[in-house]
Amino acid sequence: MQEARTTNPLFRVLLRKVRKRRRISARRLAREVGIDPSYVSKIESGAAPPPAWNIMLAISRFLDSPELLEASEHAFLRHVLFLTSNLLARLGEAPPTLVTELGADDVASWKNTCSQMLADIDSAYSSRLKWEDIPPKEQRRRKRRSASAGKLKGRFAHAH
Repeated sequence: MQEARTTNPLFRVLLRKVRKRRRISARRLAREVGIDPSYVSKIESGAAPPPAWNIMLAISRFLDSPELLEASEHAFLRHVLFLTSNLLARLGEAPPTLVTELGADDVASWKNTCSQMLADIDSAYSSRLKWEDIPPKEQRRRKRRSASAGKLKGRFAHAH
């Protein structure tokens, strides 16, 4: 399982939308949050990896945007799910000699804790599925074109 290294598309699109709606320049946002102005542009364009939670939180608070905060939570939970599931997988692959050294009961307890964490985090993540990644522009264009073509095809079929 490999995590995508680009910013959650909805977060970055929403960031630009909220920032522009509030008439705040990328330069001012960067100054207020304490990041480089070019980083704001890179986040919005998808050229930079997702910002750290503290940056997303600072941006959401400065822009006073509950939607952006919830999109940030979605991105944070997605990252934590990735980390926790990888940790659980690694614990399941631990060499027997290491399990003996660490203590079989402790390793079993850690696996149980990770499993419970995954269930709880997944529940929180699922409640924010509306923030799931939006399709890239090209996919949306193709869907619109095919939908339009279908409508036109239907019109011509009725006309004859």
